[in-house]
Amino acid sequence: MNVIERNILQPKSQGRFWSNLLSLFMCCIVITACQSSTETAEETPPMPPVEEASIPKLTPEQQAANKTKALLEKYPNQDGYIKLTWDTLANMDFDIRFVEELEGEVPFPIFSETVKELAGELVTIEGFVIPFEETGDEEVIFLSAFPYTQCFFCGAAGPESVMDILATEPLGRLKLDDKLRFRGRLRLNDDDLDYLNYILDDAELMD
Repeated sequence: MNVIERNILQPKSQGRFWSNLLSLFMCCIVITACQSSTETAEETPPMPPVEEASIPKLTPEQQAANKTKALLEKYPNQDGYIKLTWDTLANMDFDIRFVEELEGEVPFPIFSETVKELAGELVTIEGFVIPFEETGDEEVIFLSAFPYTQCFFCGAAGPESVMDILATEPLGRLKLDDKLRFRGRLRLNDDDLDYLNYILDDAELMD
């Protein structure tokens, strides 16, 4: 008895026969598809790596502008000028070194990180005027956190409490201990003994 005759005589077996045959056929299809997919994957060349988007470099001017913007958000300011205080400037240490030309020891400043970040920025500062002469023609004066009798030049305060004011034009007749406000660009000086540790360049009188 052949296979067909057995399936005719045995109806229940016939169902299983076609079911098994269908399963075998589906397996063949799946195996063929997998082989075809593998061959396609092998034939397809790999995608080239995607280059990361390069971040454009900022110019020094752009970096300075970003720094100034951040500082203006951090400190009180007026018309683009940071309001500088003597308390901020007082945050300073010193390295005492012997200077042969002066035949003595000189305290060289070690500026705090807070002060360093303000270097080169436009600032305002208020203090007591110490003029060289009261002629009205001066473009360079001292500004002190304290009146003259309590200031650095009388030995009553440290060098962190005074500043050179380098004006763009004559400041007019200023008197000792006039309390005035100036604006300009802050410069830090840690090596030139002809100037104080703090310098206000391009200074203008505000009051």
